[in-house]
Amino acid sequence: MRFLTNMFSSASPQEVCTALANYKSYLESIREALPSSAYDFASADWHYSGDDHRCPHDSWVESLVISEPSSGDRHEERENAISVRLFGAYHDGYLELSYPGVRAYSLVGAILNKPKTGHGDWLKDEVRLSDNKLVLHEILFSTGSRWLIESRDIEFRWVPKG
Repeated sequence: MRFLTNMFSSASPQEVCTALANYKSYLESIREALPSSAYDFASADWHYSGDDHRCPHDSWVESLVISEPSSGDRHEERENAISVRLFGAYHDGYLELSYPGVRAYSLVGAILNKPKTGHGDWLKDEVRLSDNKLVLHEILFSTGSRWLIESRDIEFRWVPKG
């Protein structure tokens, strides 16, 4: 079930408030099934507060790294990991997201006729529980790009610029 990522930009303020309240209720209902760091990130008061510098809304992608950490004598035990570094909307710090134990991902980029826009602004995101009982993070960007990452966890870190 999607709450925020399927809303149109023409949604009224009341519709947005209702969707956000429903989403927060959903997060509380799956709290025990989520790793604490994923729940803390998704449910943080600052996550959807545009006044807070840690809020991802309007931040820009600085980097996206897909890696395969390995172990074992021959490094034969492998898993996927994704890390994202965002330049915050207030341009005073970075949001760093790590996704260990990635099981599936889809990174769909939209091509624009406007040069030098990258992915555009991070518009909205939501965390859900996947059918595999893993963390599912869906992110929408102003260009139409859409990311969907299914992983064991989401780890968040705020790094002040400087």
